[in-house]
Parts: sequence; C-alpha cells; structure tokens
Amino acid sequence: MRRQKLLIPPALIWIVFAAAMWVLSVSVPVLLLKTEPHFVLPLILIAIGVIIITSCAVIFMCQKTTLNPMKPELTTTLIKTGLYQYSRNPIYLGFVIMLAGWGLYLNNAPGLILVVGFIYYMNRFQIEPEEESLSRIFGTEFELYKRTVRRWL
Repeated sequence: MRRQKLLIPPALIWIVFAAAMWVLSVSVPVLLLKTEPHFVLPLILIAIGVIIITSCAVIFMCQKTTLNPMKPELTTTLIKTGLYQYSRNPIYLGFVIMLAGWGLYLNNAPGLILVVGFIYYMNRFQIEPEEESLSRIFGTEFELYKRTVRRWL
C-alpha cells in the first residue's frame, strides 16, 4: 500500500467533528432524551478522555519518542506499556470518548452519528498511514504487537 501523507493533525480533526456536532445540534434539534439533559455523564466521559490522552502523552515523553502524529517516521520506541497493552491507539480512543461525552452534552442524536464518522476517518486517514510507518520501522515486533493488541479496544 502506498503511504498516504498525514496532512491534518488529529486534534484539528477532533475540533472539526466537535464543531460539526454542535452545528447539527443547532440545525437538526433531534433530542436523545426528552428530559432536561444531565451533565454528569458527559463531564465524566470528557474527563476520562482527557486523562487517557494525558497519560499516553506522559508515556511518550518518558520514553523520549515523538508524540507528533504527523511524523510517525520519527518514532524511536514502540510503546507497548500502560494503555498501549490494551489498545494500539488509546489517544484516538480518548478523542472518541470525549466526542461521545460532547454528543451527550449536546443531547443530539444526529450529532452522535458523527462519532462513527470520526472513527472511520481516523482509521482510514491517520491510523493506517501511522501503522505503515511503524511496520517499516519496527518490522516483526510491530506485526506481533498488531496481532496481540486491538486497534481500538
């Protein structure tokens, strides 16, 4: 497979999807719940996403490898500890959990559909090129890791 260029930072993609969810909530007000929305669950989900992303960033810094998703070819260490034992992409999983929390906060059914769109986009345009780079860099070690740890959960 030919390597795709990583042109848009994942955090910017997250912002675009979160903004689109807000636009949908305003323009297509189809409520998830007919009662007053509860803020506890959305805030918990957003906090969990932030904690996941932060803990993964700390692991990258401790391992002294790049955290730049635009340049996976600069990776010097294949991280397989912490949350990376359970998910090959816990940072992106953190983004998904935050989007789900945001969608629940907006209380908008159509907006939550965009969470699935975010997952599709990340798989196709971010994760696949990253995994191609990691496969070139780490070879058999990465292929074994791919077979033992799922992409998301």
